[in-house]
Order: sequence, then structure tokens, then C-alpha cells
Amino acid sequence: MHRLLFIFFLLPLFSTAQAPDGLHVSGRVTFNDGSVGYKFIKIYNQRTGSFIVPSVTGTFELNGYRSDNFLVVCQNYSPINICYKDSARQWHYELKITLFHLQMDLENITVTPDKTFDEIQEDIDNLGVVNTNTYKEVGPQSPITALWELFSRQENDKRKVAVLMNNDQRRNMLRELLKLCIKSDMIALSFSDMDAFIDFCGYTDEYLQHSSFYELLSSIKQHYKYFKTN
Repeated sequence: MHRLLFIFFLLPLFSTAQAPDGLHVSGRVTFNDGSVGYKFIKIYNQRTGSFIVPSVTGTFELNGYRSDNFLVVCQNYSPINICYKDSARQWHYELKITLFHLQMDLENITVTPDKTFDEIQEDIDNLGVVNTNTYKEVGPQSPITALWELFSRQENDKRKVAVLMNNDQRRNMLRELLKLCIKSDMIALSFSDMDAFIDFCGYTDEYLQHSSFYELLSSIKQHYKYFKTN
């Protein structure tokens, strides 16, 4: 009888020690300035590289491991990191996240003129992810170097940075092109909707570099027609 009581006493402790590694996080995101731009929020799982977008009311649900890092990002707002790796052992958390608008103090502002179509075409021609592999000039006689760069976390991070830099260059180029389209009354897009419209179009480097300017402008006009109805 005493042995049975002892086993029942240990069961809660054993259950806690063997808690599963799974993690479920639910909650709601709000903006400190009252914005409701939830469709522009992305919550990344940094382990898998996948992301979700909150609902139209800002609610979300995340599933992963307790060791996962989640990152809440939205343009012009400070990112929020979610991590329970070193927290108490429980599988579910309920969160309320507030995103704060970025504040920047600018002492000097330089105003640059809009780019011309020729300058934009030059930017398009220069698009492409830079090869970060140091073995790009090395022949097959150095397979160890190639394998190290293929699987090295540091090299993977360098490649990710190169991709992000190219994405920024493409987005900046498209902003300049859209400004010319707006000023020429080709489309009536507001400047605040530029980034959403760029995401809606989804232009790739390959498409931009293999299309004539006439084809690109026609595509922008056609995309705007559908964007305006959403």
C-alpha cells in the first residue's frame, strides 16, 4: 500500500519531467498607433523559414517546438521576438503583442530627384543575387572547400543576406518606377500603398530582365486594375 502511494506521489513529477517538446502559441497583435494593417504582418518561424499572416482581427496561432524562435515583423514597426526556450515547461502560451511604430531622428535630409526610365532600366539590368561562395573561382580539385561552404551556417547566412539585399534593390527600383507611373497619371496608386502593390505584382528578376519597358508598364497597368478591386 505504501509503495502504491509513493508511485502516485511521483507520477506528477515524472509527467512534468517528460513534458513534450511541442509548443502552441496563440494570441493577438495590435498596433500602438491604432493601425489595422494586419495583412502586412508576417510571423516567421526562424527554424523552418516559413511564416503566417494574422487574421483580419490580428489573431494568430503558432505551432512548433519549444526551442523555436518566432519573429513578428511589419514594415515601419519594431520587430518582436518570441522564444520560450528557457521558460517554464508548458506547451501552450497566450500572448498579446503590441507593435510600436519606428521612431527616427534625422538631423540632415538629402532629397534626391526621381530616377529616369534609363536609370531604372540600368537598375533592372543589375539585379541578381551576388554569389557569396569563396570557392566560385576554385576548380574541382578543392571539393572540401566547396562542401564546407555548402553546409556551413555562416555561409548560409551570407547567402541569405545576399538574397535580402537583392530583394531590397528590386523593391527600391520598383518604387522609383511606380513614382513615374503615378506622376504620368498612368495609375492612381497612393504612395502609402506602393509596398502592398509591389507584393501583389510579385515581379521576379527574370521577368523584369526579359521584358521590354512597354511590356512592364502594360503589366503594371493591368495589375493595378485588379489591385484596385480588392
